[in-house]
Amino acid sequence: MNLNPAKTVEKISTARFPSLDGWRAVCIIMVLGSHCKVVSGFPKNLDRLFYWLFDGDLGVRCFFVISGFLITYLLLQENNQTGRVSLRNFYIRRALRILPVYSVFLLVVFLLQIFTAWHQPPIVWTGNLTFMTDFLPVTWTTGHLWSLAVEEQFYLLWPLLLVGFGLKGNGRTIFYILGISLIVAPICRVMTHLVYAKDLPSVFHPFFPWSSFLNYFDSLAVGCITAILLARNAPQVSAVLSRLKWKCMLFGVALVSIPFILGKLFPTTIFIAALSPFFQATGFAILLLQSISSPQYFKLLNWPVIRSLGILSYSIYIWQMIFCSDPQDFGWKHVWFMSFPGWLLAALLAAVLSYYGLEKPLMRLRARFRKAD
Repeated sequence: MNLNPAKTVEKISTARFPSLDGWRAVCIIMVLGSHCKVVSGFPKNLDRLFYWLFDGDLGVRCFFVISGFLITYLLLQENNQTGRVSLRNFYIRRALRILPVYSVFLLVVFLLQIFTAWHQPPIVWTGNLTFMTDFLPVTWTTGHLWSLAVEEQFYLLWPLLLVGFGLKGNGRTIFYILGISLIVAPICRVMTHLVYAKDLPSVFHPFFPWSSFLNYFDSLAVGCITAILLARNAPQVSAVLSRLKWKCMLFGVALVSIPFILGKLFPTTIFIAALSPFFQATGFAILLLQSISSPQYFKLLNWPVIRSLGILSYSIYIWQMIFCSDPQDFGWKHVWFMSFPGWLLAALLAAVLSYYGLEKPLMRLRARFRKAD
């Protein structure tokens, strides 16, 4: 599908972007693969292979790029169609998307704390209930909620900034704001590196945990910049992607893979830790644009089974941590649904039940809030 500059903004309301769900599937596979290594029964002889095949942190960063891209594009589309952006409707839509599954997950975890040996302290519950898990202590079973905290903080701040600075005049101010994040985030990652190396006083430690929003918001910003460029300069973007098709794809792959390899070989190098995430986010954004513009070169991402996995990715991400936890933490012995590879099937089944029983019924309600007030 070549981008049609006259219809790019209109089409998003009636059709999904090609390849987007496929990329979500790739991201969740990277997360699940990285978690396999800690699951009971995982063969130790596969440890090295999985180390090189799967990078959960990269998967989450790509999720952030997709999120920044899609949220920004939808807001720009709404402004283009109605002349304004309804922040009220935006926050209702996000609440209907995130909160029901999130709340049911926490309810299940709470019941597990009551009826099993599993326990997490009040400070962890505070983070879970306030979307501050990215800054507060965590337990393994709910530790993944840090990424949802990052997302929620982004949803809270970004629409306000976009409406305030990005929809009037030439919109340069919003690019300056996004550009600042591309500078600040690597600095914060350096600070985090120093914190974990114990090279900074303890007073800095609460502000720079590895999961902090400050360490990840440049990936969200890359997605935002990508959406703005596409929405406002579709003809130029389409022309570049068409003219430099294979060069763009190879450049995107290089930006993702070279930092990936260097990070695996030299994980404690501060320069790599600081800058690799930005390069990977940029490389992925290039591949994302190319896969939207020319999905015929990304057929695997658009296979029905891959797309279906991508559609389930949020549900899988939410529920999978229960099943890759240590059963002994709950006072249980060996159980198939918390051991390798059975835990993957259990997580998928939980996600299917969650999606079709809870998420999908709410989609029609969410759609009502895509209309103008």
